[in-house]
Amino acid sequence: MVPAFLREFRPDLVISFFHHTYFPSADVFNVLPWRREIVGSLLQCDYVGFHIPRQAENFVDVARGVAPVKRVEVTNCAPTFRTYGCAVGLEEYTTAIEVRGRRIGLGAHPVGLDVGRVRDVLAQPQATQRMEKLRAQLKGIRVILSVERLDYTKGTLEKLLAFETLLEEYPELQGRVTLITVCVPAAREMTIYRGLQTQIEQAVGRINGRYSRVGWTPVQFFFRAFPFDEVVAYYAMADVMWITPLRDGLNLVAKEYVATQGMTGGSGVLVLSEFTGVAAEMHGAILTNPHDPADLRDKCYYGITHHRGEARASLREQFDIVCSNDLQTWARGFLEAVAAAKAEAEAAASRAEAIDAEADALSS
Repeated sequence: MVPAFLREFRPDLVISFFHHTYFPSADVFNVLPWRREIVGSLLQCDYVGFHIPRQAENFVDVARGVAPVKRVEVTNCAPTFRTYGCAVGLEEYTTAIEVRGRRIGLGAHPVGLDVGRVRDVLAQPQATQRMEKLRAQLKGIRVILSVERLDYTKGTLEKLLAFETLLEEYPELQGRVTLITVCVPAAREMTIYRGLQTQIEQAVGRINGRYSRVGWTPVQFFFRAFPFDEVVAYYAMADVMWITPLRDGLNLVAKEYVATQGMTGGSGVLVLSEFTGVAAEMHGAILTNPHDPADLRDKCYYGITHHRGEARASLREQFDIVCSNDLQTWARGFLEAVAAAKAEAEAAASRAEAIDAEADALSS
């Protein structure tokens, strides 16, 4: 609601807004009783940014139900973003709208990673020691890694159930593959997650009780936060990064994994939910539908058995994407887009004033 208050008291300000979580489609967003207040406030901005084109287009669809919206600028999504084969792909999206004479810029700016932070961690002697220790502990085991917080949108339970069917359908993987899950607890006051946590713990216990054998545990589940330097060591050791949110604005974990693998010369495979924002940006990832248990299982199996040469080539492409659109590039690009949108709005207003003045002159 801040933009509306700012515009009322300071009409001279340049106001921009970046939406980090997934901006839902109109049929979901319009359920909110206060949707008009929210969208009306955002329409007071000069520029509104999102991670990917699909989210920007969702905003336009929602705004159409609140105010008379005119699309004044459209941009192709390719080659930066996927246009097909992905639930969040689009061929083109709206980059400027006009509402009651005001021009508002829109843009897709997938947030970047602080690549230097990962590089600094890998440069520490302790990082090499951690990786050597993990390598010894996991000798002969293919590692599937999952890192997420406890949230019903992250698909943790669905992933565990898919892994259970994976071990059942492909018994040759038993004793050879381990799923390591780092699940960061929600805030203690978030009681809504307690039931989900119970279901997850029950699933882990059932899988391990059913399939464990001496020297091998199918699921290693850590219900706590890890220091970033320890997580990086796990990134470096993981053969498959299994990221399967039911819906996610972007997901920086995918970029952290790609950066770590790229800097260590790895050939890890990124298996990614097609409902994450990063799926539209990360070409070469293996996409999966987390709402389809069979597809979750099969794409995980494909990731485990993926040809190393192909995996390495895909990883190089993803690493280039992560490095070229790092955190600084994202911030600079967003601020430049804000300035350009404001300049275009001022130019449009000047043209409108000139036309009105000419019309007045002719009428007189």
